[in-house]
Amino acid sequence: MTDTPSWRTLVTRGAARLASAGVEVSYREAQSLWCQASGVPLVRWLSGQERVTPSMRAHFEEAIDQRCQRVPYHYIVGRREFMGLDLMVDSRVLIPRPETEHLVERVLRDTAKTTQRIVDVGTGSGAVALALAYYGDPKWHIMGVDISSSALAVAQDNAHRIATRTEIQWIYGDLLDEVAGPLTVVVANLPYVDIDQAGELEPELQYEPACALYAPEQGLAVIKRLIRQLPTKLAMKGRVYLEIGAGQADAVEELLRDQQFTVLEREKDLAGIDRIICAERKA
Repeated sequence: MTDTPSWRTLVTRGAARLASAGVEVSYREAQSLWCQASGVPLVRWLSGQERVTPSMRAHFEEAIDQRCQRVPYHYIVGRREFMGLDLMVDSRVLIPRPETEHLVERVLRDTAKTTQRIVDVGTGSGAVALALAYYGDPKWHIMGVDISSSALAVAQDNAHRIATRTEIQWIYGDLLDEVAGPLTVVVANLPYVDIDQAGELEPELQYEPACALYAPEQGLAVIKRLIRQLPTKLAMKGRVYLEIGAGQADAVEELLRDQQFTVLEREKDLAGIDRIICAERKA
C-alpha cells in the first residue's frame, strides 16, 4: 500500500509543475490552490490538524492540471477580490484588474454626496458598479450595463451576495443605447487592447471573453462609439471616466474635445502608464 504524500509534498510537486508551465508565482499559487481544493485554511494545515484525503488530492491535481494549461487562477478558484469585495468570476466575464480599482477610487473621490445618476458601461462581473454602490452615497442611482446577457447574470449573482448601500439597476444593451439620460457620471472600462496584438499577449487571456478585451482601430473602436454617444446622454457639466490602454491618451483626449468635453486630468497607474482620463461636458 502506497503512503499518501503529505500536503507539503503535494504543494511542492504542484509548484514545480506550475513553474515548468511558465507560471511565475508558482509556489504561492500551488499553496492557494491546495487550500481551495481541500476546503481547509492554510493555518490549519500549518498546525498539523488536518489529514490529506484522496478527494482533496484529486481536486488539487485537477486544479494544477488546469493552471498548467494556463487557465487563469481566478477562474479555477471562482473568486476575485476587488476593493475588498469578494466577487464570483468565471469565463463569462473579464477578471477585474487592480488598475480598475483606481478608476473607482477616482469616481468616489470626485462625485458629490448628492443625488447622482451614474452608469457603469461594460459592467462585466459588476465590479465597478458594486464598488460604487458599496462605498458611495445611498442617494446615488447606479446602473450597470452590458451587451452580454451572460455577463449580466454574473453581475446580478454578485449583487445578490453583496450588501450595498444602494440598489443597482442592471441593463442589457449596447453601450448607452438602452440608458435614459440625463446622466451625471459615466464610468467605463471598455475593451481597449488592439485586436492585432491578441496573439502576442500572455496565454491566460485566451480564456477571457475576447469581446471584453479586444477592439479594432488600435483598440479604440468601442471607446470611440461611447464618446460619440455622450453628448445625447450626459448632462451639462456631467463627467466621464475612462480606463484606457498604453499610448491611447492623446487620441482619446482628442475624441473627447471633438465632442465638446474639457479634459480635466490624466491619471497614471503604478507602472507610470496613462490609465484613466477624466473629462467634463462643457456647459
